[in-house]
Amino acid sequence: MPTRRPVLRANFESNIPGLYIIGDLAGAPVVKLAMEQGSDVAAHIAAKPDARAGNLNIFDIVVIGSGAAGLNAALGAKDSGLRVLVLEKNKIANTIEDFPEGKWVYAEPDTRPPRGKLWLDGASKEDLLLRWHQIIRENGLDVRTGEGVESVSKRKDGTFEVRTPQNRYFGRRVVLATGQRGNARRLGITGEEREQVYHRLYSPKHYQNEDIVVVGGGNSAVEAALLLAAQNRVKLAYRGTEFARVFKDNRRKLDAAVSSGKLSVIYQSQMKRFDEGICTLEVEESNHHRTVDLPYDHAFVLIGADAPTEFLRSLGIRLENEWTGNPAAAAALALSVLAGIWVWGGRTGVAALDGHAIAGGLAAIAALASLLILTMQGRRFPWLGITFVISYTIYATKQAQGSEYWPYRGW
Repeated sequence: MPTRRPVLRANFESNIPGLYIIGDLAGAPVVKLAMEQGSDVAAHIAAKPDARAGNLNIFDIVVIGSGAAGLNAALGAKDSGLRVLVLEKNKIANTIEDFPEGKWVYAEPDTRPPRGKLWLDGASKEDLLLRWHQIIRENGLDVRTGEGVESVSKRKDGTFEVRTPQNRYFGRRVVLATGQRGNARRLGITGEEREQVYHRLYSPKHYQNEDIVVVGGGNSAVEAALLLAAQNRVKLAYRGTEFARVFKDNRRKLDAAVSSGKLSVIYQSQMKRFDEGICTLEVEESNHHRTVDLPYDHAFVLIGADAPTEFLRSLGIRLENEWTGNPAAAAALALSVLAGIWVWGGRTGVAALDGHAIAGGLAAIAALASLLILTMQGRRFPWLGITFVISYTIYATKQAQGSEYWPYRGW
């Protein structure tokens, strides 16, 4: 994936026992699916025999993030009799708060009914937020806004210490549901930092009779283009050949807008640069590339978001396909295994090493054991060291007699 997600075990548990990750970070960017994960993790934790801390100074669950996943998890856990605290860096449901004014929030997929105590139906963002705030009040949920989490650490007794700039809290378990919308993905091209280029659309009514370029192929980009097209000349630039990831209602509206000439779509296009009033795209047509210059008053780059990897790493959370460990140490240990085997084989030709076969064998075992221990701790470079030793050994010993590679030569 372009964005590395946390490595999760069953029931959304991270590599840190007792720390769960749900919502957008766990691969559920759709509101209904995020709610499902919140409901599932609350039921899983509540069913554990040690779910209750039994200490008034320790919350049973500390939920970080008050989006669809976090709120549904907190409501479900509270409904099961657990003491729950929700910490939110900004405002309740901040991702939805940042949606454009009047944006329609879909309840897709239609085939799955919403689960949990949060209300969800097709509605404007304003109506949805009104209902959610009402549900929070009715259930007496303890949500503390404006408290961004700085660190989460596990104590010797198995509980967690969660620190914010204002306070520190203790929890039997932690549910991380921060999402990743706050880290808008960038194109990384010249001119993207210009004042006329944005990575979020909040008030589409502010723009009138302008040339606007929207970059992206997801629901956010399509919805922004549709909203802006009501009063502007809009071009939607997308690198793909079709909008396969958007809701069916959005696709229907987009097709209707294109057919009526309200907006135009430039498929198989890559934005190359933003200059003053002109942006440059590279468009592929019939396996040929051509350059297109488009006038723009404002541009919106809506291509998703990146996970807060540095924050996740600071908590000790492993990410998918992350090369961890020390490559130099792994290489040194792999070489030590082969060197130990060389001495153990007794064919070194070095007088000083004669008679030390047992020491060589023990050294090889110790180096191999070190590699295995490091892999069990979640490091990946030691796996590469083990793989190299095995592969090299097979290749080195399968050569013709007398042509084996070091350290197996002459065995």
